Amino acid sequence: MISPEQNNMLEVLASGLSKPPRLPILRKPAEYDMAFEEVSFVTEDGVEVSAWFMPGATGHVILSNHFSPGNKYGFAGHLDGLEFAGGFEVNFLPRYKALVDAGYSVLAYDLRGHGGSGDSAEGISGVGYYEWQEVLAALDYVRGRKDITEISLYTMCMGANATLNAMDKRPEAFEGLKSMICIAPLKGRTTIERQCEKMGINPEEGVATFAPIYNEITGLTVDDHNIIPKAKAITLPTFFVQVRDDMNSRWQDVQQMYELATNADKKIHYIEDTPWRFKGYQFFSDHPQQMIDWFDAHK
Repeated sequence: MISPEQNNMLEVLASGLSKPPRLPILRKPAEYDMAFEEVSFVTEDGVEVSAWFMPGATGHVILSNHFSPGNKYGFAGHLDGLEFAGGFEVNFLPRYKALVDAGYSVLAYDLRGHGGSGDSAEGISGVGYYEWQEVLAALDYVRGRKDITEISLYTMCMGANATLNAMDKRPEAFEGLKSMICIAPLKGRTTIERQCEKMGINPEEGVATFAPIYNEITGLTVDDHNIIPKAKAITLPTFFVQVRDDMNSRWQDVQQMYELATNADKKIHYIEDTPWRFKGYQFFSDHPQQMIDWFDAHK
């Protein structure tokens, strides 16, 4: 039986997922001696997307999105009030710097309701359900630049779900792309179950209680976020990364996606010895070589 206190906790969870706070962009590329342009483009449903374009020595661009509630900078988890994900900063700028130093250009963009991007008409985050449109808009933007000749993808969590939804809906948009790194794609039901476990709520009862609360806010169901079957739409060479002991997900979900991906050129890496999901988001900022090797092998 769900108590009133537990019901309130589930209401807070539903609100946080659908209307995450806009968190600060603490750092910019200039802090790392990178040239960059502040650019923007518009999705087909009218959301203005804020992005940084960081030019490299070649015409090969890496399109990079993010998790929620982060943004194109990362996540200021070291600040007071934001310690819920481990108490450490997630800083994407060293990763962008490593890519630029290796010759790649980078387009880092904010998903709707995050960073400097606009809100959807509904004012909610779809955790990838609507954000596939930002992925397509980013592709259109770089294809319209004369200095871009090749495209690869770097996606994570909400951004990974958005990318897989885009691949499922518009596979033709991904023709000719070189490769993808896909970090911690997320099955919605698993996330709610894991959150319930942390709250001391029976997962089955918790999901049953959470579902109508979430539906009233967003019009979506928990199973609208079952991203696993969308892995069949992956045709690019893909490098999956997942924290093995992720307290907010289950590694088996990502393993299943890896197995469902139809392309033969794929790889998976598990980050060990931490329960913090956000360590996966920070991983290639701290250890960029595997990332560079992957993109270099798929030029």
